[in-house]
Amino acid sequence: MLADLRTKSHASQGTLAAELGIDQAAVSRVESGQRRLTVADAFAWLEALGLTADESAAQLRDLWKIHGGRPPGFWNEPSND
Repeated sequence: MLADLRTKSHASQGTLAAELGIDQAAVSRVESGQRRLTVADAFAWLEALGLTADESAAQLRDLWKIHGGRPPGFWNEPSND
């Protein structure tokens, strides 16, 4: 989901990393499912990708409903947009 949203926003991993104050490798680990985000981190990422708080909450809510909880590939699932 995050990689798909990042691509749709025309941002590179490096650009997103700079916006979030982390390194590009951390972005890669999250997008590949090797590292998880806290809810606060998820909102920061989604905000950095241009989503409002309401849009971010809707994205997270919809993923939770689709997967019935937190699946292993939660963050690297394609978005439905």
